[in-house]
Amino acid sequence: MATQTTPFQGTKFYLGIGLETEKAITACSVTPSATITVANHGLKKGDCIKITGLGSLDGYYPVKTVDGGTPGLITLADEVDWTEQDKPTDFTAAKVTKVKWSSNFCAIKNIEVDGDTLTEEDVTTMCSDGTETEPGDIEFGSVKLTFFYAPATKMQSDLRTKFYAKETFPYLMVLRKEQGSIYGTGFIQTGANASGEVKGKFESGITIKKSKRDYLLPVA
Repeated sequence: MATQTTPFQGTKFYLGIGLETEKAITACSVTPSATITVANHGLKKGDCIKITGLGSLDGYYPVKTVDGGTPGLITLADEVDWTEQDKPTDFTAAKVTKVKWSSNFCAIKNIEVDGDTLTEEDVTTMCSDGTETEPGDIEFGSVKLTFFYAPATKMQSDLRTKFYAKETFPYLMVLRKEQGSIYGTGFIQTGANASGEVKGKFESGITIKKSKRDYLLPVA
């Protein structure tokens, strides 16, 4: 089998810049799949939605399918796992909104993703032969973007606004060769820097600290 590679050039990167009109969630399921029911939702596969009013289920999620045999039914990406959560019974304040995306951030020269890590919990007892550990909490990683410095452009101006507003926002990275799309949520941990030299161009970068896990939505 030939080695599968994923080219960088042609990757698309978007930032969430707002939300569309809220719509009411009337039902949801936590198993076997994460779903919500919304009348006249107007959503499609690949959209990113924000859920509010459902307690521990609140957050940003990618849409896998819509209206799969049931009008208004929205199924979230397979990686969205709600099986350990209590199924809500009160939908009085439950709302869903569609994320509005920026234009593609074409100025990006490099994307560096630091993976999530698991802490270690010491579970050594008097009967242990040595130190025993087990997985602990997840420490979410970060996404570093490097780009040519042009602070007056719409995209880089928006990054400055998000940083100083301490905004948590969704982002989307669309990969080539049918590798799917990564939907994440985070805040700008390190604002735009700048570096330049004679006969060169200013370069810059920011670091997005992930505030929750990200989700892969496959192409198929």
